[in-house]
Amino acid sequence: MKSMKFFTDWEGPWILNDMVYDLCKYLFKDEEFFRRLSQYDDYLAYVEKMTNYSAGDTLRLVAPFLVAIDVKEEDIKKVTSSVKFIEDAYNAMSFLTKKYTPVVISTTYEICLKETAKKIGIHDNLYGTKLTLKNYKINERWKNWLIRKVDEISSLPEIDIKNPNKKATEYLNRLFWKEIKNSPFWKVMNDVIVINAEKKREIADRCKGSVIAIGDSISDVKMLELAKNRGVAIAFNGNEFALEYADVAIISKTAYSEAMIVDIFLSRGKEGLLEYEKSDHILLDKLKDTEIYFDINEDVIEKSLKMRKKLRGEAGELG
Repeated sequence: MKSMKFFTDWEGPWILNDMVYDLCKYLFKDEEFFRRLSQYDDYLAYVEKMTNYSAGDTLRLVAPFLVAIDVKEEDIKKVTSSVKFIEDAYNAMSFLTKKYTPVVISTTYEICLKETAKKIGIHDNLYGTKLTLKNYKINERWKNWLIRKVDEISSLPEIDIKNPNKKATEYLNRLFWKEIKNSPFWKVMNDVIVINAEKKREIADRCKGSVIAIGDSISDVKMLELAKNRGVAIAFNGNEFALEYADVAIISKTAYSEAMIVDIFLSRGKEGLLEYEKSDHILLDKLKDTEIYFDINEDVIEKSLKMRKKLRGEAGELG
């Protein structure tokens, strides 16, 4: 049975932080910079539907700024050292790994993923965005030019994908696809291999049998869509993007809830899953403050967003 796999996102289902958001706040002393790029990412993926762009490619957009500020591996490790896990994450993952193989597919940078996953005993089958920290030999004039853009980006109006602010989108379109494209930072962007929505789906699709996947946000939708067609798609405290593609909505403070759903599906199938409340599952009595839904409506979405915000704060508001 150990050969049976489950696929899961990392930030949201297992940890509370958005680590690159935290890294940007730490390096640039600015909360709005990453938020605006995250909103722009949603805009490019869902409104402009830019060719060769997928939800989660925010980390491509961030990379030149990290190089400009000479980020070090030690900086990244410092930020990840204070990561906060979902309640009961260690015990829930330990329960699952005795029977199954977790495949963690996360948009976050690979170094962030590896540093945090080892804290709860996961060392293999980790897929994160590769960030090159090699010396690009970019001169200080170019670095200073890009660093000055941080404040400009932060001061842009919010970008709501239902009614995108034209001033903000035009500024960012010009910056990334004209100015940076004609700068030494274009290579930095192209060197980043993002585990975006499309990559997540590709990795999960390598599984030959049924697919069970856990996600919570916009970068998980294609993986969840695959799982919905070939097994079961779980949204754990998901936002409206993830919930649109989910079979199961878990609204919970504890990771035991997702561990139970994974175990029941892999051992008893969909029929067992639908009757989980009647089961004698060992984790059932550990599900404090947990609601599980198979019929996802506006009320469920509202409850999920409320729990997401309660647990993750600002990180929970990102797409």
